[in-house]
Amino acid sequence: MNLAISFRRSLGLALPLIAALAGCGSGGVDLASVEGQVLLDGRPLAGGVVTTLPAQGRGARGELDEQGRFTLSSGSLGPGAAIGVHRVAVIAVADTGQLSPEAPKKLLTPEKYANPETSGLTIDVQPGANSAVLKLDSN
Repeated sequence: MNLAISFRRSLGLALPLIAALAGCGSGGVDLASVEGQVLLDGRPLAGGVVTTLPAQGRGARGELDEQGRFTLSSGSLGPGAAIGVHRVAVIAVADTGQLSPEAPKKLLTPEKYANPETSGLTIDVQPGANSAVLKLDSN
């Protein structure tokens, strides 16, 4: 009998914890909207992709328009990015005119920006609407 009471007590304590960890909506991830612009040497970087890598969870991605503007999305989780600090990569390649996907590509930005570990770029995503300007230097 004591074993049954102990089990029920443990289960009663564990269920709220499991529910809290599971979260709700978006797979338990709180997302916030993030819009921004990428500047290379002070000028908008036309075309390319911004990708983010948070400390935990899924990263986000946004395509650059002709004015270097982007809006982040977390894929199937929906628009926005997870709350927290994200390391950022920016990748833009020149159109070589070759149709083959194996054709060599030329980066339009220094290689360090293509990796979130080496770019030195971050976005601190807070609840609500966020705006970021990512300043890249070609030197």
